[in-house]
Amino acid sequence: MKTKKWLSPGAVIVLAVLMSLSAFQIVFAQLEELEPLGEQAEVKCIPDSLTTYYDRFKSDSISEQQINIWYSLAREEFKYKNYKRAIPYYWKVLVNDTTGKFKVTYSKLADCYYNLNQPDSVFIVCYRGLEKYPDQTRLHYWAGYLHDLLNQTKCAIPQYEALVKENPEEKSYWAKLAYLYYKEDDCKAVQAQQKVVDLDPNDVEASRLLAEIMVHCGEDPIKALEDTYHKDPKNAENAMRYGKAAFERGLYQKAIEPFEQVLKQDSKNTTAMEYIGRCYEGLNQLSKALSNYKNILQIDPKNVNVLCLTASVYGRLNDFETARRYVYNAERVDPGSGLPHVIMAEVYENAIQYCSEKRTDKKLSYDDKLVYSYVQDELRKANKDPVYGSDAQKRLVQYDNLIPSTEDYFMHKNRKTTTDKCYNWINQ
Repeated sequence: MKTKKWLSPGAVIVLAVLMSLSAFQIVFAQLEELEPLGEQAEVKCIPDSLTTYYDRFKSDSISEQQINIWYSLAREEFKYKNYKRAIPYYWKVLVNDTTGKFKVTYSKLADCYYNLNQPDSVFIVCYRGLEKYPDQTRLHYWAGYLHDLLNQTKCAIPQYEALVKENPEEKSYWAKLAYLYYKEDDCKAVQAQQKVVDLDPNDVEASRLLAEIMVHCGEDPIKALEDTYHKDPKNAENAMRYGKAAFERGLYQKAIEPFEQVLKQDSKNTTAMEYIGRCYEGLNQLSKALSNYKNILQIDPKNVNVLCLTASVYGRLNDFETARRYVYNAERVDPGSGLPHVIMAEVYENAIQYCSEKRTDKKLSYDDKLVYSYVQDELRKANKDPVYGSDAQKRLVQYDNLIPSTEDYFMHKNRKTTTDKCYNWINQ
């Protein structure tokens, strides 16, 4: 059978080695780096014809003894890697075996053609064999492996689906199937990768991949991330990933542990410290939050984000003067940032709530209204920063009915500063 060459002999050797090392898992480990795949050209998985030159050797008069002789001759040639010489003997066995005694001949032939760089012939042998013996694992493997190698993902998938059905405990087949599903943007990849994790709970990389696939498919990966973290708590990358996911879902107490594990590996990891501080804020343990923020500022005193977080906590603690001092420090570090102004607006709002609650009369006072105008002033400053401008603009209008009216100014002789003792810190 004549087929075109497609790989050099050296390339075949390299591919065989890669196959034995489960190279596809190495590629799969870089899942997050895969670029979106374009539409694949329509590929016919099954060759148009499965008929070959060797079919002429079929005869009803061939004895089983003769078939045994041909098989023995083929086996000897195969043993010494004389694949070309083995092929005719194997075909004679294949076309004349009516009992199924020599069905292994199909996989042997596929092996021969693969080693001779003849993939078209491999497909003919595989699909011809699968028509007759659909449970032949080795034929599914050869067909699936070559289709995948040729980037014919849609053709490879049914072969690996057959492989996992016949070999449900084989981890490598499930891993490959998950990878193929992912390439086709098929969220059955989640179930396939979950099976990989179930078969080998200690495989940290498999758990990490499961979480990434779940995110890609719009599912909540928190359980997978948690399992990955607990399998190897010293892995800082996995700890950070789980900690962030827990934090984003408001699971603040759970999030603290992985971030603390990160600090055991790197005591100056300010990102982990910041997340711990924000977790304590979420738990309303503000003194612990401040402690973490101040530890960061000892390492990085010009960290604008943490200066603002510290100011925000002091504002919640009603220490408005200290809060303002941290805001001013942040402004000096980055005069163009809108964040300090957003935080200062927040501090003013906390002050209004604190001062109004101290009074017997709960009505909004003129001084409260003045402070709301200060809130708007800060938001206008933040509006100049493209990062915070949009949000600041939306918030600005919320205070239009809370600031002093023209009549208010007239009744208070156009006073623009507060006189309420509770707001004394503003004028200092």
